[in-house]
Amino acid sequence: MSITNVDLSKWIEGHHTVSRDGRNGEEVHVYAISGPPVFGEGRESRWDFDVETPIGGVIFILKGYIDLSTLEMDAILSARFPFTDLTLAEVKGNLKDGIKVTFDIPRVISGSATFYVRDGWVWMDLSVTIFGKTYDPISVKLFPLP
Repeated sequence: MSITNVDLSKWIEGHHTVSRDGRNGEEVHVYAISGPPVFGEGRESRWDFDVETPIGGVIFILKGYIDLSTLEMDAILSARFPFTDLTLAEVKGNLKDGIKVTFDIPRVISGSATFYVRDGWVWMDLSVTIFGKTYDPISVKLFPLP
């Protein structure tokens, strides 16, 4: 099966948004797939997600799930560089309290990310330095919860 330009355009319409950084108004592109799992028990309380956000030549990837009954998140934050993906942090905790992770790969990427729920959406506040250039702070609306 191949994807045509029309198919890709329709897919992007439903899975891409341009978010404005809540602090400085810069455009941040967010590509997201989220929803209940297709198979298995407990589908009504689980919300899976796969989000990609390009910032500064790197694509930040957040992949995991949320238990909708408790707002517990279990995910992996990684960064895609040309030729490789690097795991930055495990993201585990309750979104009601906010979940903060830090990461440091010397001379490549360092910083922190905080995940939380606001107005029914999952948000990420990101402060990061990539190859010596700092992007700080960036506040991004990632995806809505049901």
